[in-house]
Amino acid sequence: MSRFISKRYEHMEPYIPGEQPKDRKYIKLNANETSCPPAPEVLEVLRSKRMQGLGRYTDPSSRELKQALAEVHKVKTTEILTGNGSDEILGLIFLTFFESAAICYPDITYGFYETLGKCFAIDCRKMKLNPDFTVDVEAYVNTDRHVILANPNAPTGYVLPVREIERIVAANPQRLVVIDEAYVDYGNESCVPLIHKYDNLLVVQTMSKSYNLAGAHVGYCFGSETLIRDLDGVRSAFNPFNLSDISMAVAAAAVKNQDYLKASVARTMAARDYAITELRKLEFYVMESHANFIFVTHPLLTAEEYNQNLRAYGILARHYKNPERIRNFLRITVGTMKEMQAVIAATRQILLKMAA
Repeated sequence: MSRFISKRYEHMEPYIPGEQPKDRKYIKLNANETSCPPAPEVLEVLRSKRMQGLGRYTDPSSRELKQALAEVHKVKTTEILTGNGSDEILGLIFLTFFESAAICYPDITYGFYETLGKCFAIDCRKMKLNPDFTVDVEAYVNTDRHVILANPNAPTGYVLPVREIERIVAANPQRLVVIDEAYVDYGNESCVPLIHKYDNLLVVQTMSKSYNLAGAHVGYCFGSETLIRDLDGVRSAFNPFNLSDISMAVAAAAVKNQDYLKASVARTMAARDYAITELRKLEFYVMESHANFIFVTHPLLTAEEYNQNLRAYGILARHYKNPERIRNFLRITVGTMKEMQAVIAATRQILLKMAA
């Protein structure tokens, strides 16, 4: 650490994403990505003459992408903010609204919220999930803090009905509620329509999951025109060209093909249901999942052992050593049906060897 680093960041603990090892070929099921291709229009735009114009700066207002999103989500372009992944969107929200403020989020959720809170020296409170890992809605209804909720939650996969989210939003108009819908497309109802009813709601989404575009790293959020104007002002001051023309072009192309999105999601959900059924046959406890991952534990096999054994078979999953409540759970991204069949086959061999 250099002597020039800001005092604020001297004790920073960076967010640690899923590892990206290069020592061998793996089935990567540790980062909630996908090995599935994006919509064919994405590949077409990458081969188009547009790519010859990359010597020019892109449109800082992202009009093309916003127009595509507005049509799909039935909102105005002025109710959308686009960014370099949902993580940048979340960072802008924290930077714009939460300085000298108090926020809260679940004790078991996406770890980036805690990282951002520490980065901006925000007063953060972790609210305990219920014993069954569901969100304690009443705790969020009654708090005066700004609220951050991943819905569906990660890594548990549980989802709150929109009516419960609305209770939280409506309970106190003087605080902001941020709903992170990274996994909403996997059979869930979105809170986006609520932005026309409540001006204290922001709904964040990403193209890294259901759209098969993690490599393009595109995120966006929906909210009232006033909230979006505030966010866009900070974005423009901080990084006016936050989306490359490549990212904007492929994102817009993907959004315009909703049939491909639905078919891709359906395949993921079928693979998820298959994996859940087969793991339960093998005596795993698998939490109800509304996302592109499953969260599992076994009475005779620790999560750490299971993770290490899967790795030996060339399969990467995600093990959390903390918090302690989830130490014996393993998060497995739902890949293709073939990839999930490989997980089940490897798991059967692991259990057979353990029983021998």
